[in-house]
Amino acid sequence: MGLSQDILGFNDLRTKEVKVPQWKRTVTVQELGLEDSLITFGSIKPDKDGRVTLTHTDIAQIVARGVIDPETGERVFTEKEVPALAKKNHKALMLLYTAITSLSGSVEDEVKN
Repeated sequence: MGLSQDILGFNDLRTKEVKVPQWKRTVTVQELGLEDSLITFGSIKPDKDGRVTLTHTDIAQIVARGVIDPETGERVFTEKEVPALAKKNHKALMLLYTAITSLSGSVEDEVKN
């Protein structure tokens, strides 16, 4: 196997187990890869003072892209489920959002760079 296959075959995205009391379960979150980061953070722009304001859809999209099945490594939520996810418990979503951005970097960091 060549170097490129070694690198591409290596899972270099960090994961973390997050206990979500509102859902009575532990959820696995993963650091966002380059494609997910650019898709998610690319549409978020700072205001004239440099502040970033996230919508409920922005947060739900980050959660949808970062929550994975620990057995398969696949996303749990689809893009079509983002609107329904945005209606779920605020504390649960913010807990997962915080865990994902702690692994991936914050939205503010991504938007400023």
